[in-house]
Amino acid sequence: MEIAVDAAALRAEAMRLYQARSLNEAVAAFEQARAGFAAQGNAAQAASVANDLGVVYVRAGRLPQASRALSDALAVFEKLGDVSGQAKAIGNLAQVMDRTGDKDNAEKNFTRAAELFHQVGERGLERDTYRALSQMQLQRGRWLEALAAYDRALAARGGADLLRAFLQIPLRLLGIH
Repeated sequence: MEIAVDAAALRAEAMRLYQARSLNEAVAAFEQARAGFAAQGNAAQAASVANDLGVVYVRAGRLPQASRALSDALAVFEKLGDVSGQAKAIGNLAQVMDRTGDKDNAEKNFTRAAELFHQVGERGLERDTYRALSQMQLQRGRWLEALAAYDRALAARGGADLLRAFLQIPLRLLGIH
């Protein structure tokens, strides 16, 4: 029980450090928390912390470490059948791919993450993921795909019927929607 409390306390401290933008200290605390959860046999919490660690690595510009931590987390989430965890890890891996220039795979992973968020009813994360996809597509000059992704973000959000109707006009004219 003491290990669990220590791991949970370390994770809370790591989150505090991350929010304070003390990234190197946050990395160390997340690594300790992950080791603590692993030592107690709590694979789900260890994977969740690995996902958090991956996010910190991305913010710190340490993309190879981010990719490794996120891939490790994804493997555990898949083994456990944790669809929400899979979606989070896949979405975070998409960010790494986007930053390393692997745009095609980033798009595929953003789309897959959004679909998984939809599957588990996490509409806010689904919306955020489609918005990230739309922004990336805009940067690539893929206007229609960006418009379609933004439309899906609005659909996940609910409401905004007038804006959605307006955005769907060019998609319908081109037979995309």
